[in-house]
Amino acid sequence: MEKIFASLNSFVPPNDWEGHLFLLPLDAMRYIYQFIVENKLPACIELGTGFGATSCMMGAAVKELNQGKVITIDKYLHQPVNVKVLMRHVGLSDDSIEVVADELGYNWTLAELIRKQTHDGVCVPIFDFCFLDGAHEWEPDALAFSLMAKLLKPGGWIAIDDINFCLRMIANWQESHGTYTDRELDTFQMRMVYELVVQQHPDFGDFHLTHDGRIGWARKKHPADTKKSLVNRIKSSILKQ
Repeated sequence: MEKIFASLNSFVPPNDWEGHLFLLPLDAMRYIYQFIVENKLPACIELGTGFGATSCMMGAAVKELNQGKVITIDKYLHQPVNVKVLMRHVGLSDDSIEVVADELGYNWTLAELIRKQTHDGVCVPIFDFCFLDGAHEWEPDALAFSLMAKLLKPGGWIAIDDINFCLRMIANWQESHGTYTDRELDTFQMRMVYELVVQQHPDFGDFHLTHDGRIGWARKKHPADTKKSLVNRIKSSILKQ
């Protein structure tokens, strides 16, 4: 893990580049790396690539497992610094990371994956881990989780970044989101996704927050656990009557 960190830290961006390579705190990147390795989660997907540092960390974790791949999706490749540039710098190949640039966004790619995985009306899940760090808005990301719920294997995990973030926290929000309403700008929209969609989904459990409440985690239940949970809810409803 420290080798990939050192390699990323040695990257020298162009002098006129105003971006920030690490959009996720370093301790959070380490945590995700270790989480993938320790829980043996080889089939990973990242929704929201950014500049690609986290993608490379996830790709290095999968490489350590010696199996699987990371699919990372965003609307476009940033220039001049992007995930492909970083992959070349740190020595990761397409065998570890598949880069998808979809101008319509990751939900359209997820829809295509669900269609591909659907047999006799049932979607066969393919991912062990999902990191959602994309639009940071209620509508696209509530849908993203609902789609990922189909694609995550039982026992698989999803981690949702920026639970404690609102769009007005963006330094240049007037330029990027100047047409948004105060309600959209000041609402912690990813917290809405986590509390109103993720935590209320009957197929998920093991909810917890890490990194000072920044990242929300959830695990997809195994079928037996889901059935047991349903039975318990029915019993609880009967007892309340």
